[in-house]
Amino acid sequence: MSITLKTVVFLGSARNVIPPWGGDARLGDRVVNWVKSALSLRSSQLGEDKITHDVYIIDPIEVFSKDDGALSYSGGELSAPTFFMGDKLPEKAKALQDIVRNADCYLIISPEYNHSIPPALSSVMGHFGGSLYKCKPSGIVTYSPSPFAGMRAAMAIQVSVYMICTK
Repeated sequence: MSITLKTVVFLGSARNVIPPWGGDARLGDRVVNWVKSALSLRSSQLGEDKITHDVYIIDPIEVFSKDDGALSYSGGELSAPTFFMGDKLPEKAKALQDIVRNADCYLIISPEYNHSIPPALSSVMGHFGGSLYKCKPSGIVTYSPSPFAGMRAAMAIQVSVYMICTK
C-alpha cells in the first residue's frame, strides 16, 4: 500500500529582478526544483506502506498577482486575511485555503532578507488562520549567498511556525 502526503511548499521570496551584480532573478527557483526532485525521489516506508508526496507550491508572485492571484483581493500587505472574509472570500482564495487546510505537512523554502523572514512569506502564511496549520509537521529550507546560508531566517521562521502550528 502507498501513503501519499499532501505536502504544501511555501516559497518565501517574491523577488523577481536580477541584482546589479548579476546572477539569478530568483535564486529560490533552483532550491525549489531541488526540493521537488528530492521529494519525488524520496523512498520511505512506514511499516509495509511506501510514503510519497503530492507537492503543491504556493508562490507569493502567483498568489498575489493582480491578474488572477488567489489572494489578489487582499494583496501582500495582508489587508484581508481569509479567516476575516467569511462569505465574501473569492472562490480562488477558498480553493487555496482548502489546499492549506487539507495539507498533511508543510515545507517552507525561504531566503534570508535583512537577517529575518521575508515579508512575502510572512504575508502569504498569515492569510490563513493558525488552525489550518495546527499539529502538522513542517520543515524549513533556507538559502542565502552569505556564509550563513539563511540560518538567521531559519531561526526566525522556526519561532513563527512554532506559534502558528501549535496554538
